[in-house]
This record gives sequence, structure tokens and C-alpha cells, in this order.
Amino acid sequence: MFGKKRNKKHTSLIFRHKKIKLGIAFGGGGARGVAHIGVIKAFEELGLSFDVVCGTSAGAIIGSLYSAGFSSSQMKDLAMSLKTKDIRTSKLFFKPSKASSISQILNKAFGKELEFCDLEKKFCAVAVDIKTGREVDIKEGVVSTAVAGSCAVPGVFVPVSYENMYLIDGGIKNNVPADVAREMGANVVIAVDVNHGRGMGTDSKKLLSILGSTIGVLMRDTVRAQLSFADFVLEPELAKFPSTKLQNIEEMIQIGYDAVMSNVDKIAPLVSKKIPLRKKKLWKRKLAEKL
Repeated sequence: MFGKKRNKKHTSLIFRHKKIKLGIAFGGGGARGVAHIGVIKAFEELGLSFDVVCGTSAGAIIGSLYSAGFSSSQMKDLAMSLKTKDIRTSKLFFKPSKASSISQILNKAFGKELEFCDLEKKFCAVAVDIKTGREVDIKEGVVSTAVAGSCAVPGVFVPVSYENMYLIDGGIKNNVPADVAREMGANVVIAVDVNHGRGMGTDSKKLLSILGSTIGVLMRDTVRAQLSFADFVLEPELAKFPSTKLQNIEEMIQIGYDAVMSNVDKIAPLVSKKIPLRKKKLWKRKLAEKL
């Protein structure tokens, strides 16, 4: 199953607003987050552009690139050039890496240190302040630092110091931030959950697998509540791919792409007012293929 509708009361907003403000929430999921690139590729082909972008962890990385104007092709090239050692730099298994490696990757891709106000789209990176245990929705300041904080998985990365806070992975509190997209003004929200199999446990005895599964169990019910804020939830089938290794990138991107294209009939009614005239024929053809 690639996707599902959620909370019908939100879809009625389409008929009450003259203009659709379209939001997308990219969820966390480690290396599986590259599937978000395929989602973006599909929406590029369909001519849809999002006004509001939110992301947690890996979703924050992709969301920041998308908000900065990167195409899916550029994101794919960046993903293909990366190795796990570029991100997790500690050579000692029990020593967490510094998340500054993520900041450096982004700043190099951006060509400079971007502020949120420099982005082409409204963007929010979701993290958690470990000092208070509260969710932090970051919408201003240095983009790469905020994203690094959103990605700082406990035990894997050292918390990121940011404006008197110590940031860790936002997935602890809000792994698919559809609610944040709505709070930022989106009246139609599509969420992308690249780890919808969370909470299923693991038969591995490896520390990272156990840690990841433990976090998944803790997040499961919270994520369900957050997804109720989305009008439609895309759920690419990525369970067979490890979340800790950058491999099978092209296959995961394709699965993300297919998750959109196999649901055009469900997405179309939500975004009809946003479809460009030049893309109407493409949508009609895709819808005809579903019949």
C-alpha cells in the first residue's frame, strides 16, 4: 500500500478557501529518506509546487534542499555522491559523531551558509531540545545547523548546540510533522512517511538496530496522531532497506516516485486548483490509466 487518505474534515478546507496553500511534511527514516527525492520528482513531473515545507531528520535534509530550489535530479546526484562515513564520522563504534558533518554537507551543496530567510519556500526543521524535552520547530537562523539538530539521533550523534538549546532528532517527538505544516498556513497537507513500519521490532542484536527499533516503538502512537493532520499520507514500501546504510538509492527513489504516481486519483481532488494548465493533459492521462 502506497498511501491513504486521512481525516476527511481537512479536505473540506479546499472548498472554503479560494486559494490552496499546499504543504508537504517529509518524515524521518534515516537512509530511507532518499525516497523523498522520488516523491519530489513525481510532483515536479505533475507540475505541483508546495508552498510550505516541513521536515524531520532525513526529511529535514531533503526539505531544506527542496526549499532552497534544488531539483530532484540535483538531490539524487548529491545522495549518490555521499558515503556513510561522510555523515557518521566517528571511527569508534561507541563514540557518537558530531552532526556538524551534516551541516558541512549542506553548506557545500548550498554554496554558502544559508539563513531560513534566504530560502525560496517557507521551511521548518523539527527537532527536540534535550534540555527541556520539548519539540522545537525551527523557522529562522542558520538552515544547516537547524537541520543537523533535527538529524542528531541519540547515541549516533552528539546533540547540536543551537540558541541555548541542545538539539536532538525531532523524530523523538514529531517524526512526520503534518501538524506543523498546517500551523504554518497550509490548508492542504500531504505527508510522506518513509518509515511506516516503525514499531515492528527487530530480530537483530546489533546496537543500532535495537536502538532504532526501540525509538520506533516509542514513536508509533505519536506518529499516528500527527498523521491525522494530513489530507493524504504517502507510505512508500521501504521496510526491506536498512535505515543506517546509503545503498539502493536509485531503487528507493523509484519507490518514492511510484508512491505518488500510483495515487494520482486520490491526490487529484485535493490539489485540482493547483494543477497548472500545461499539466492538465498529463493528469488526465494518469487518471485514465488508473481506471
